[in-house]
Amino acid sequence: MTTIKITWKAFGDQPQRGRFISSVEVELAKQVSDDFRICNAIYKVTNLQGELADFGASLAEINLWETIKPKLSPTRTHTSLSIGDEVEIDGRAYICADLGFIKVSEAEIRTFPDGAIWSVLKKEEVA
Repeated sequence: MTTIKITWKAFGDQPQRGRFISSVEVELAKQVSDDFRICNAIYKVTNLQGELADFGASLAEINLWETIKPKLSPTRTHTSLSIGDEVEIDGRAYICADLGFIKVSEAEIRTFPDGAIWSVLKKEEVA
């Protein structure tokens, strides 16, 4: 079993608290062995959504989107991952960069008064 948490933080290090920050947690039946591949798959499915089949997505990718979609907040502003958003896979965190993902090796977690969370100071490149 693999637990994945996707956190949309959006638009830099000063998000409008509560408006753009939301998280979804899903479980996959099988263990994921390649975090980089799952991060890229999550990026793909959250950006293409209902058009996955038109862009040659695999059945696994379509099923991943169908697992994420019902857990999305009805007040969300978007589903596409972008720079600064995070994917956590069984406790290992990755931040969406301008090209690919960066593994979070050490993070400072900041909690705002309304409960919104912002993190990540130290990062390492993921090949």
